[in-house]
Amino acid sequence: MTVSLKHTFQSAKTDSADATLVQPSNWNQEHVLTAAAGKVLGRDTSAAGVVQELPISVTSAGNVTIPNNFAVTGTTALTGATTITGAAILNSTLAVTGATTLTTALGVASGGTGLATLTANNVLIGNGTSAVSSVAPGTAGNLLTSNGTTWASTAPAAGVSFPQNIQSANYTLILSDSGKQIFHPVADTSVRTYTIPANSSVAFPIGTVVLFTVENSGAPVIIKITSDTLVFGAGTTGSLDVLANNTLMCIKVTATKWMANYLYQTGSAGSIPQSIAVAHSGTPFITAYPWSSSGFGTKFTNPATLPSAFSGTNGVAFTSAGNAIAVATDTSPYIAAYPWSAAGFGTIFANPATFPTGIGDDVAFSPSGNAIAVAHQTAPYVSAYPWSGSGFGTKYANPASSLPGLAWDVAFNPAEDAIALAIDVSPYVVAYGWSGSGFGTIFANPATLPPGRTWSVTFNPAGDAIAVGHNTSPFISVYPWSGSGFGTKYTDPATLPGSAGNKITFSPAGDTIAVATQSSPYVSAYPWSGAGFGTKYTNPATLPTGVGNGVDFSPGGNQIAVAHDTSPYVTAYPWSASGFGTKFTDPATLPAGGGNAVAFTYNF
Repeated sequence: MTVSLKHTFQSAKTDSADATLVQPSNWNQEHVLTAAAGKVLGRDTSAAGVVQELPISVTSAGNVTIPNNFAVTGTTALTGATTITGAAILNSTLAVTGATTLTTALGVASGGTGLATLTANNVLIGNGTSAVSSVAPGTAGNLLTSNGTTWASTAPAAGVSFPQNIQSANYTLILSDSGKQIFHPVADTSVRTYTIPANSSVAFPIGTVVLFTVENSGAPVIIKITSDTLVFGAGTTGSLDVLANNTLMCIKVTATKWMANYLYQTGSAGSIPQSIAVAHSGTPFITAYPWSSSGFGTKFTNPATLPSAFSGTNGVAFTSAGNAIAVATDTSPYIAAYPWSAAGFGTIFANPATFPTGIGDDVAFSPSGNAIAVAHQTAPYVSAYPWSGSGFGTKYANPASSLPGLAWDVAFNPAEDAIALAIDVSPYVVAYGWSGSGFGTIFANPATLPPGRTWSVTFNPAGDAIAVGHNTSPFISVYPWSGSGFGTKYTDPATLPGSAGNKITFSPAGDTIAVATQSSPYVSAYPWSGAGFGTKYTNPATLPTGVGNGVDFSPGGNQIAVAHDTSPYVTAYPWSASGFGTKFTDPATLPAGGGNAVAFTYNF
């Protein structure tokens, strides 16, 4: 590289005779600067200074090579072939009118495909940070279909298809369920509730079709709608039952109205047989009735062997499968259990080998039906046993941390990893871990204790709240519940129940909490949500006639019953989002004495 430098001004003086001096002619000559081949002169630092040779090579043809990072901060126009072998950093617009060649395919992280070529007519599929994949067209007429994970070219199904969504738990439809079959498998032995959400929550398009199917010999499902309308035939209903080997088709016909019909079935809507049982004073100590949307049916025949009781039974519970019923009694063996079916009581099960040690105040089956627990009035105050189709197993070991006082009520949480008891001394509610081995470690007491003796304890269906009823204002206390135990107490309801909470329960949907109380109105109910109590529902137009000792919702959540100490001893009402409906007619044959507890079950 040669660069010539010539001064602007020339000297007119002649050279001197001394050749060792710089002469005017030397000044007047052009000066030549030299540099290494293929270099550019400049500076790679700021401010003025000595000129440097920069590592940018230029050929005689004018091709420029930048061996390291290429940073552009202004508009750059490339009109010839451009090859970039290092990192190129562009901080503004790059206009390219010639071919741009990358020696390596542009990666996905930089907005590329990661591939040098793309197969003609294939559909590109994202592949995370790896190069994109593709799906070939396949056979003519194929459709691009999803298996829930990826896409494939598949032949369309012949006729109409209703993709299957298997649900073995309570379930609320989502938008993608449009055109699907919601399937309840025979392997799940519990009755489930499938809910159609309000249009304001999930706006299914008008014309949406959803099928609800129960497998042969499977447990039924309840199809429930929230604030919109579900119509069957000429009537309007808030829920419909789907029995085994049946399908209910629901079609959305307006923004807030669905019409339903059973496939391959004629006549009236299917109905899951139900029963209601009352534990009471006076022989036969337990009374049960068929139950339907019309209310009480004709009383079932008393059990052939009555519970051993002096003044009565204090608690009653069915298994979740509806195939057994148990009562807590005031006389040894303090517990009695029977097989249960749509025909009523079966032959009494053998007593447990080791009895509870005192008067039984309440009884509960675990959600899976593989354990039964009794709250009683003598130490250790709680006894639990494995449970099977054969009845009681060998009693579980007592809790390592003993209860400090007698227990009035017992409940398992839905996850079956905790058991709680209502007791008559501080801390008034105690909970233990629970497993197939029985009682686990005791949970820490709640930070804010119930203010007095607790009569009742229960978990909500979601298992994220635990409620206790007690004899001191505010008469009802609810806490968040988790694997860590009790959370910070919820704010009390704005309108208190007014007297001691003798029994407390949540609706099957978990959206209502009800409490049976010692004084009028004898039952109070509130909306329930993750925020806690809502505004108290209006009292029923016809109140129970005396002290409310028990309360329970029907399995579908459409009815509520109260056991009380004055004739007719049990009172039931329709239940809806509006609260209590008009009282059902009393049973033709009343329980024989004061109602101490009440429970519903499905029979299937």
